[in-house]
Amino acid sequence: MTLIQMEIFLKVIQTGSFTRAGEELGLSQSAVSHAITSLESELGFMLIKRNRSGVSITANGERMLGYISKIMHIKEQMEQDAASITGGHTGTIRVGTFSSVSIKWLPQILKQFQQNYPSIQVELLEGGYEEVEHWINVGLVDLGFISVTPKNVHEVLILKKDRFVLLLPQGHALCRDGSITMEKIAAEPFIMPKKGCDAYIRKLFKERKLKPSIRFEIGDDHAIVALVQAGLGVSVLPEMTLPNSMDKVVSVYIGDEIYRTIGIASTSFTTLSPAAKKFLEVTEAWIIEERSFIR
Repeated sequence: MTLIQMEIFLKVIQTGSFTRAGEELGLSQSAVSHAITSLESELGFMLIKRNRSGVSITANGERMLGYISKIMHIKEQMEQDAASITGGHTGTIRVGTFSSVSIKWLPQILKQFQQNYPSIQVELLEGGYEEVEHWINVGLVDLGFISVTPKNVHEVLILKKDRFVLLLPQGHALCRDGSITMEKIAAEPFIMPKKGCDAYIRKLFKERKLKPSIRFEIGDDHAIVALVQAGLGVSVLPEMTLPNSMDKVVSVYIGDEIYRTIGIASTSFTTLSPAAKKFLEVTEAWIIEERSFIR
């Protein structure tokens, strides 16, 4: 088996498509298919299932993914280390992210990073909290932004405590309440956010032995704001996910100071490639500067 076969396999898993993998690697779809078939033939079992909706990794493919990711990571490390010896900063890093980080942080972080290291390419994979953690575990990404929990097994740099806020339609009685609690929220028609936040919010209710009156479950933050605006219920979201302007919607802090902790993680910071270490440094510096600006 060859390194190019492994690179193609990783790209297919990252993109979820033979066609998109070929486009990003500058190869035809048939060349991508041939490389995967050859790799499967050499290993003796199927790695990827092909179907009308796209591709999915098999159980055996999942097992091989960890090994192949490590091999390609070592190759990337060697190339980047060789470049640093000769005074250059080159290479490719892969970063896992979720939507609010992509919107609120990454534009400025990437802008600063490209100014500092124009020859380093950054590839982004966006998903939910659990997806990003999985990508870190199997080596699909070098670094990933995550919602930190006690169950996290990664090495993590804490970046921000992002407070949850209660969203209310303008004029709602709770807008004038100086002490918002989860008990009061549970008594209202509730719009449950999805894509990661729902697990955390359900836990908040469960810890207090409360059963919210869930009217809708919505994955899009803007849609949640629109439903609250229409007076169809109240909702709870992390502050970072809120749109810049919300007409006729009021956000109120919850009295318990409930928050999610956002960090950037890796299986090990010491084994990061030189380029990934640079991205980590730029991210930390930007967050520190942002905190200083806010104060």
